[in-house]
Amino acid sequence: MVAHAISSFEEAIRYAKERKAFGKFISEFGLIQEKLAECAAGIYAGESLVYRTIGMIDAALADLGRHAGTSSREIQKRIEEYAVECSILKVWASEMLEMVADHTVQIFAGYGYVEEYPAERAYRDARINRIFEGTNEINRLIITGWLMKRAVAGQLPLLPAIKQLMDEVLSPPNGAGGREGPLAAEHQMLAQAKKLTLFAAGSATQKYMQALADQQEVMGALADCIIEVYAMESCILRAEKLAANKGESAAQAALAMTQFYASKAMQGVELSSRKVIATVAEGDLLRTQMAILRRLAKHEPADTIALGRQIARHVLAAGRYSL
Repeated sequence: MVAHAISSFEEAIRYAKERKAFGKFISEFGLIQEKLAECAAGIYAGESLVYRTIGMIDAALADLGRHAGTSSREIQKRIEEYAVECSILKVWASEMLEMVADHTVQIFAGYGYVEEYPAERAYRDARINRIFEGTNEINRLIITGWLMKRAVAGQLPLLPAIKQLMDEVLSPPNGAGGREGPLAAEHQMLAQAKKLTLFAAGSATQKYMQALADQQEVMGALADCIIEVYAMESCILRAEKLAANKGESAAQAALAMTQFYASKAMQGVELSSRKVIATVAEGDLLRTQMAILRRLAKHEPADTIALGRQIARHVLAAGRYSL
């Protein structure tokens, strides 16, 4: 799906550089550049998710070759440890691809509906990905349900983490300093996104207990938080590696894409958390929990317009998705 997104995106770049309107190439228009930036940042995040997940699976399987007679059951067992991550990849990549295909149609404008142009085929083909291999709705339930099941079984320290967070939010902030460097703000947002997700999960668990699995809308909203946290962290980790191993241009592009994506992802986590809290609380409890949510979500917004223009310049200069 990421490869298909890249193919569609590069058609959009080519057309935007060729098409003129009002005496200018449409690639010079800010709203077109914003769409190009959203596509590039989405593809970058998708690659980051794939590389990270496949790397973890490869590491889990790395020593099996040294053991003669390793059973297929053992291989399957190790791969199944990453069922949640695979569901995240399926949901996230299919929805990213649809976003890219939709932006490509919009950039092609009326020609996006014409079969002779590439945007039309990409748009039609993208839609099925949210259905096969398990619908995205089913995969969202798998993401939250699997994590909660492992937490209850004591295989994942989720419940202690929720309890620790609940203790923390009742205490005044300590004002401790954070990281330094170009991604310091993104690390801070990631930490806050994780706390928001734990807070929403803890509130939902307290409300519904074992019946949480029956609340599909809540399960879906929690899955959206989990997906964005995993994507944010994957982007940050990859940007840090690229800064150390790639040239300045690639490192700067990765930095801008990470900052651009993290800002939008944080908004998504906050919105999904609000949805959960509004469902599980009311009256004084709702007001108290919303005050906690606002505190956990507080951050300085990134200049996504400037970042978007920087990303658009990078891809337009390369004439393709280049990182």
